[in-house]
Amino acid sequence: MMRQMVTNKNRNGKLADIFHQMAGCYRYLGPEQQFRAAAYENASRTLQGLKNDISTYATDVKSLSRLSNIGSSIAAKIIEYLGTGKIMVFEKVRRKVPENLLALMNISGLGPATIKLLHEQFHINNQEDLISAIESGKLKGAKGFGEKKIENLMRSLKLFKAEQNRMLLSAALEIGTELLKMIRKINGIIMADLAGSLRRKKETIGDIDIVICAQKQDWRRIINKIKKIEQVDRILVSGDTKLSFLLTQGHIQVDIRLVQVEEHGAALMYFTGSRAHTLKLRLLAKEKGWKLNEYGLFDVKTGEKLAGETEQEIYERLGMQYISPELREGKDEIELASERKLPGLIRSVL
Repeated sequence: MMRQMVTNKNRNGKLADIFHQMAGCYRYLGPEQQFRAAAYENASRTLQGLKNDISTYATDVKSLSRLSNIGSSIAAKIIEYLGTGKIMVFEKVRRKVPENLLALMNISGLGPATIKLLHEQFHINNQEDLISAIESGKLKGAKGFGEKKIENLMRSLKLFKAEQNRMLLSAALEIGTELLKMIRKINGIIMADLAGSLRRKKETIGDIDIVICAQKQDWRRIINKIKKIEQVDRILVSGDTKLSFLLTQGHIQVDIRLVQVEEHGAALMYFTGSRAHTLKLRLLAKEKGWKLNEYGLFDVKTGEKLAGETEQEIYERLGMQYISPELREGKDEIELASERKLPGLIRSVL
């Protein structure tokens, strides 16, 4: 079993998440618990804003209580978590609330009273149930659910679904880099690189993409080794060239592609994106009678492979200067990289 992927910063985030969930539980349980709900929500915000690991303040309850929004009761729970990895009060209170209902409290327009009504009267347990109830017309005519309310709720659900699994670049980079270190230790891996929006350094990240370069005969063994990493929670896809899974931490999705040495540059370019950028490159290749995909740059007529081992050689073969990943978003950067060598041609393609 490989080393568990835990950092000090993760503890602040984990505790903040626990207190946020506790606040949700108390809001669900009724108005008489609103004081507790507010206290845990405020503590969650404090933990999210800490620059140092919570353990540096946790010499005792008194020292923790000096932090904003951390009273003696919450301080004791922090010390309990640092010692045992659990908070018993949280374990008890979460059993009183259907787990998936907590996520609904983060959706604009859904308060705890409404969620409780939806659960008790319409047997709605999660966002999928809610979407289904709206689309089937089940909520029409229900008290408090006018046409405008339902329309706004559906809009909020769609936005929430799109954003709920996204994380800030800094958090994704920390998790991705740590995972990459673990993967690179597996025997037989020649290269392993982050790809996707994480490599392009977008402000928020939906999932983590990794391209692994290894000899084909080693792929199956490498995939099996990755599956045994302790932070791998659930396997989504497992094939000869790809592996997708959820991490235990935040249920973040990781997508891995395995390629051979001569395909590494093309695969890294393809899975880094953006889609708009790769489309422009493919159009440029097509104008030359070539084909560009995740396996390389090919002459369509002869089938000859022109480039693919490195990104640099692909750009060079296309008559372009290398474009760094964070600039690969679409049209403009390709024109800038091409204008000295191919004036006019790229504009005719685009």
